[in-house]
Parts: sequence; C-alpha cells; structure tokens
Amino acid sequence: MFAVEFDDSLSVEALLRAAVVFKFSKGSEADIYVGSPRYAAALRAMLEAVVAGRMAASDPESAEGWRKAYRLSAHRERWQMVAAYVQRHPDWGSMSEEEAAGWVSVVASPYWLSESETRRMAGLGEAS
Repeated sequence: MFAVEFDDSLSVEALLRAAVVFKFSKGSEADIYVGSPRYAAALRAMLEAVVAGRMAASDPESAEGWRKAYRLSAHRERWQMVAAYVQRHPDWGSMSEEEAAGWVSVVASPYWLSESETRRMAGLGEAS
C-alpha cells in the first residue's frame, strides 16, 4: 500500500470534483467505474480527506457544506441514475439485504444515503 499526499487541499477538492463529474457523466468510458468498488472507495477517501482537511483548518462550516453537497437525495438526476444502474447487476434480484445495500453504496459513492434511503433504493422498504 502507498500513501499519496497533496500539497494543498484545493488539489484534492479539484480531483474529487473531476472524478465525480466523470463517474456520473453517463459516458461509455465511465460506465465501468460506476460499479467499481475500488473507485468508490477512492472517491469516499477523497471526500473524507477534504472534510478532515476543512476540520483541521478550523472550518467546520465548510466541512459540513462538503458533507451536505454529497448527500445523494439532494441530487435528483444522480439519484435516478444510481437507482437505474444498481438494477443492472446480474445478481440484483437475488442479493441479500447486506449485498444490495453494499452495491447501492458502491454505485452512489461518494454520495451517501441514510439507512432508510439505502433500503428504499435497494427495494427493501423502510428500515425498522
């Protein structure tokens, strides 16, 4: 394993934004990355780094702004894209609840959903 360090948080923010635009571009080049667990983890790590960097810079309002910006329910078109894409998985109809929720998380990354939103997206109804 290796660590990558950037000299400034603006570079990470720019890279995160570009990577998200690419993933959700609906282009054929991006399609393989939409369902990639590694790409999903990288996007989540970048978002966490941006939020942590804002917190370290004593800017909790900006950190919260980044968290809010990546809530999937605030992005209707991307919500619809994720909902359609998750069903393309060849095992979608036979996945366990945990597998379906995990797949939704991969496809949506770096956007996050509440537990009830994840369950609804996975077709599992509301969380108890």
